[in-house]
Amino acid sequence: MCAARIPSSRPPIVRKPTFSPTRFRTYIECALKYRYIYQDKLGKFYLKSRAGFSFGSTLHHVLQDFHAEGATQTPDEMVARMDVNWIAAGYETAEQEQVHKAAGAEIVQAYHSAHLERAAAQVETWATEKTLTSDMGRFKLSGRVDRIDRHADGRLEIIDYKSGRQETTPEEVASSLAMNCYQLILSRLYPESSVFATIYCLRSGVQASYSLQGAAKEAFERDVIVLADTILDTDFAPLRPVRVEACEDCDFISRCSRFWKMQGREAEVDTPHFDE
Repeated sequence: MCAARIPSSRPPIVRKPTFSPTRFRTYIECALKYRYIYQDKLGKFYLKSRAGFSFGSTLHHVLQDFHAEGATQTPDEMVARMDVNWIAAGYETAEQEQVHKAAGAEIVQAYHSAHLERAAAQVETWATEKTLTSDMGRFKLSGRVDRIDRHADGRLEIIDYKSGRQETTPEEVASSLAMNCYQLILSRLYPESSVFATIYCLRSGVQASYSLQGAAKEAFERDVIVLADTILDTDFAPLRPVRVEACEDCDFISRCSRFWKMQGREAEVDTPHFDE
């Protein structure tokens, strides 16, 4: 005979909501899209594979493996690893895929040379593909960074790879929601260290940096808290599709279009018709 189970008197654990730059960007872009992805969980039915995403993911895996194995691979070995880890989803033609493979081979070879230069300058790769999280009170702020380097003077550099662009500027880094989120988190985790962020264009090797400090960091932190509070306090249930600039490239456009079409039909039904 089994003994009766005594209910636990401990209250259930309530997990704080976690926000990332991607979640923030989605809400800013379209609150309904945010609901579709993060509340209704419809992403698996609508979000499509894209060549740019697959190409970037492939390169991320190759570069992560390179550092995880002590940066001992030769350029040719990196290219071979790229072929093994290649993600083929999203390419429209075989020719498009081959163009990206050729570009990928050039990128990893150039990355190998750049790594040797940084190592000679006593710049240490401290972490790759690392998730950073900081408790912000009502919520947690989290972000996954491509790479963190530690410089000889103790500075921590957050590096974000961009596989689809050739150019960047310090102004772009300074205005990047993601880069500022990463800097805010890392500076809260390691307050004794100076933190800055760099966008690294893998195709060209062009880089640009910016350090979020002082009053600018305090203002950004306040803005993040206001944005998170706004999302947490939003009632998403009554939201209906409205046309915004982001509709053109949105994977959910077919769902919203059906709603607009139905609304048009209902308007026709509700409109009185009179015989001449």
